[in-house]
Amino acid sequence: MDAPTKHNSLATMPLRKTKVDHARAILCLPDKKRIIVNNGGSLQVWDLETGTQVGEEWEDEDFRLVTIALSPDGKKIASGSWDGAVKLWNVDTGKVIKTWKGHTDRVNSVSWSSDGERVVSGSSDGMFTVWDVESGKTILGPINTHAAEDVLGVQAVCYSPDIDAKMIATGGNSYDRGLQIWNADSGELLKTFEGVFCTCLAWTLNGKTLIAGGSKIDTATWTKVDLCEDSVHAISVSPNDRILATASYFDQTAQLWDLETNQPIGTPLHHQEEVRSATFSVDGKFLLTCCEDKHIYAWDVSAVVKEAGLPSDILDVIPRPAPKIKSARIPAGFFDDALREANSRIRQSQSQSYAPPTPTHQRTFNLFTSVLRPSNPHGATESATQSRSRSFSWTQNLSSMLRRLDRSDIQLREVEVPCTAGQPVRFFTLVLLRN
Repeated sequence: MDAPTKHNSLATMPLRKTKVDHARAILCLPDKKRIIVNNGGSLQVWDLETGTQVGEEWEDEDFRLVTIALSPDGKKIASGSWDGAVKLWNVDTGKVIKTWKGHTDRVNSVSWSSDGERVVSGSSDGMFTVWDVESGKTILGPINTHAAEDVLGVQAVCYSPDIDAKMIATGGNSYDRGLQIWNADSGELLKTFEGVFCTCLAWTLNGKTLIAGGSKIDTATWTKVDLCEDSVHAISVSPNDRILATASYFDQTAQLWDLETNQPIGTPLHHQEEVRSATFSVDGKFLLTCCEDKHIYAWDVSAVVKEAGLPSDILDVIPRPAPKIKSARIPAGFFDDALREANSRIRQSQSQSYAPPTPTHQRTFNLFTSVLRPSNPHGATESATQSRSRSFSWTQNLSSMLRRLDRSDIQLREVEVPCTAGQPVRFFTLVLLRN
């Protein structure tokens, strides 16, 4: 029986299907047009809109591909192969740029840290290893999960999404250690879940939820909720963290889930043969599934949501937050008592002075000079040999200018920047443009 005859409505019919031989997994590139297809022996680039292959296949010597993962910036792909090697590919050239060897059996899963500086790999040898992307050196591991004593060893690895990548989750088919949580820096085992069989892992972007196969885990309390009883072969979380897609290999279906209510969305998406993977598009509008019938199917997620009677805002995409820059260490004594007292005296002297209104024709000129000039209300000069603390005070003048320009009540908090005479000073320029 052909798969579409099993559907109850047009909402759960595939929007498009593309013939691709032996497609096992898909990566969606940031341009929203191209996808990378893993067919087991090579990588292929396909145009999602036209359904045509772009360029030649990406191949490498003695290369049998098992798993792939896209870097956070979308410029590189990490892959794991049957010979235990981990490779990095350049998305623009389709060439291997680095090869790392350390595993003694096939690599089943790879995952990037959120800053793109590390890759973790999990293998059938029961180990996981963390690699430094720049140097290619092993910075953690191999760590023995003891999963090699069970079937297929480590089947899945996943970095937590926080900027410091504090945790790594590993999964497999073992009853007593199917899911384990590790400290990503030290390799210390933090948590073990019994009875969780998972060959796929995904963390929501906010880090609050870990999906392990068909189970949903609250990372604050480590409590587990089983979403489905069927064996889950592949998972994908929508860009806004609100919808989960699961693929059941032997049931030949994919299913959408509401992660807030833990309930299925609509009826299963039936396929003609086994489903190998399920992947959301970059904007979350489509679900792409790879099927053993040598086709990739595209499903309209909004149609499934609408027929299920759910509000359309469940599809609203929340932009991925920009990576946070780790805070720099402030030198000891930078905010010592002497500097605080000096800045306090300067603020008191400034509060006693009054700046007359600025003529209209001088506002633009004074805007730049007031920003660049350190405040010196009394016109005093400092000796080059004296070591004193000064502050840049331009917010008061700038605030008054902004109020005069648009008559709004804008207040800027003054920031004291201590500096020492005779030492280099960094100036910052503020430019305001108006129509």
